[in-house]
Amino acid sequence: MSVLDDLKNLLEVDVEETIFDAQLLLYANSGIAYLKNNGIPVERIGTTDDAAWNELRDDDYEIVLAWLHLYCLQRFDRTLMTSAYKTTLNWIDSEMTNLIYQLKVRYDYEK
Repeated sequence: MSVLDDLKNLLEVDVEETIFDAQLLLYANSGIAYLKNNGIPVERIGTTDDAAWNELRDDDYEIVLAWLHLYCLQRFDRTLMTSAYKTTLNWIDSEMTNLIYQLKVRYDYEK
């Protein structure tokens, strides 16, 4: 499975359905750029190429994937980001902050 397929599973998009791939890749690669700017060793993804993620340590793939899932979810389902969903918005922001801190502690320490 690819990173894109894993994201599609988390977003509950049928892995076989490709209609949202271009949009999802734009969102995911935007989030990946943010992670890269914060020192996390990830590279842009495509529909199949994930070899560039080999520099992640231990279980960090799941942490990066969880962060990317929330990042993409915010953009993919914009209704979650309205004031009517303030609790969800706060939870997503808090969870993303916790996940990025988990990664930064590890990768900032290694520099």
